[in-house]
Amino acid sequence: MGLLARSLAGTTVAFLAAGATALAQGENCTHDSLSIDGTPTSAAFCVSGPPAAQVTVTETFVRGAQSLTRPLTIQVVDGAPVTRAVDDVPLADLGSNKQLHITIAYHAGTAVLEHALILPGALVLK
Repeated sequence: MGLLARSLAGTTVAFLAAGATALAQGENCTHDSLSIDGTPTSAAFCVSGPPAAQVTVTETFVRGAQSLTRPLTIQVVDGAPVTRAVDDVPLADLGSNKQLHITIAYHAGTAVLEHALILPGALVLK
């Protein structure tokens, strides 16, 4: 099996495991795929609990055998159809010296990756 196939298989298994854990915990998750330094990277954004004035989104990134999970707290704007939050994610835990600059859109219990840039260089990923 080639290196890319093993990498994709490992990423898929880790991504599915993260999704299964989220479902077991009653979380609402969205998923995305990005290419960081030419390597496929999975991203999951999970919200647990009902919509509230403040929600925590659990961000999970998986690149090969490496993973990174971190919380993002969003202050929901009352009456707004969508609340957006910006987060800067250092990618050292995924083996990259870069940073991911992302915009998360939150609405009715769901968090979605809206935009993603790699810094330095402002390379648009999404």
